[in-house]
Amino acid sequence: MHPLAERVGELIRAQNFFPGNCGIIVAVSGGIDSMALLHLLAVPAIGLRERLVIAHYKHQLRGVESEDDAAFVAQIANRLGFPFESDAGDTRQFADETGAGIEAAARELRHSFFGRLAKRLKAVVALAHHADDQVETFFLRLLRGAGDRGLAGMKPIAPSPTDPGVTLFRPLLGIRRDDIAAFVAEEGIEFRNDTTNKETRFLRNRIRHKLLPRLTEQFGSSVSRQVLKTMQLAGDAADCIDHLAADWSGQPPFGQLSVAVQRQVLRRQLFGLGDEPTFDLVESLRLKAGRIIEVSSGRRLQRNAAGKVDVAVEEPEFLLAKREVSLSGKAGETEFGGLKIQWERLSGGFDKWRELGQMNNREVFNAASIGQSITLRHWQPGDRYKPIGQAGTTKLQDLFVNQKIPKPERRGLVVAEDANGQLFWVQKLRIADSGKVTGSTRELLLLSW
Repeated sequence: MHPLAERVGELIRAQNFFPGNCGIIVAVSGGIDSMALLHLLAVPAIGLRERLVIAHYKHQLRGVESEDDAAFVAQIANRLGFPFESDAGDTRQFADETGAGIEAAARELRHSFFGRLAKRLKAVVALAHHADDQVETFFLRLLRGAGDRGLAGMKPIAPSPTDPGVTLFRPLLGIRRDDIAAFVAEEGIEFRNDTTNKETRFLRNRIRHKLLPRLTEQFGSSVSRQVLKTMQLAGDAADCIDHLAADWSGQPPFGQLSVAVQRQVLRRQLFGLGDEPTFDLVESLRLKAGRIIEVSSGRRLQRNAAGKVDVAVEEPEFLLAKREVSLSGKAGETEFGGLKIQWERLSGGFDKWRELGQMNNREVFNAASIGQSITLRHWQPGDRYKPIGQAGTTKLQDLFVNQKIPKPERRGLVVAEDANGQLFWVQKLRIADSGKVTGSTRELLLLSW
């Protein structure tokens, strides 16, 4: 058995990779790294061969080359006797639709495919990232601005970025690119060359082909090794901070937490809300409680003094419009606040009220207690009335809260004042006690909307 296969087998056993007997989806692009991973996992002595499924995603970015890559991987799967699954997507179109860069769009499409496949096959996913990919990721994230967690790089075992229920395994994460290339050459393994890997318009490729060779030239071959150590330390620090943030339950108060833990408390909440916890967003929330921050999704977020992040509900201005309505005559109608309000006077008392019965969007009042005119308006701060059957007056604000009427909706609700300026009807609430029908009632007022 090749020394690299022995080493990978030991790593798999030591880190408990691929536990149980579930299937293992090997993500194979056809390039040197994924072909090496496939052949290493297929080594009989490692004991995983019967569980392997080859998966290939065609990004449709390189025309004929993409087609040839897909055909090559399918041919390899057939030759080696492994099940083969594939899918394709228009990466450029997806990038345009989502506003993502090409690399990010390709990554999301690819991982979505692997995730769907893993769910269907009840399998895990094996990826061919190696140590040199880690070093490139470090500089990539450093240049884009990352904290401890970002600088820690990829984990050997991690949830899928598109589906936390799918597990990704990276058995080669501790293996250098040169060792992989030597294994492929010595074993005579075929692979495809992706010509875009040399295009320096991509930041990762500029790091690979320009930055790292220059650093190695200037500071020696230990650069990558030292970066990997730094990534390990960053990961340890990030794990510690994450545990502290996860265990925090309000004490000590948010303001007394260390800055690092404050940031992680906020990051965890932002992830839960589905928002990307960028440095600027986290800092804006951290530095001032109550500040409303608009995020890329268009939502508005704010943090309270206790450290809790919520979607901010925009408080619309109170609506000041009013309309006086004369009740002379037998019936009439008017429009106000988006409602068509109809009124009608009926002869009769308590028996007539019982005969009418209850109906949605209609109330019946004692006409004599209302008077010859009413005023329609919207709820205002401090409004209160005495609901039917209640001993005293109550603020509408409190009743809205009890009825769980959302804040934005409250401002638009219509209320009605009688001829004496007293509230006798509030949309969505009970009528006022002053307007109720009694045994002495001789005329009814119907309001419907």
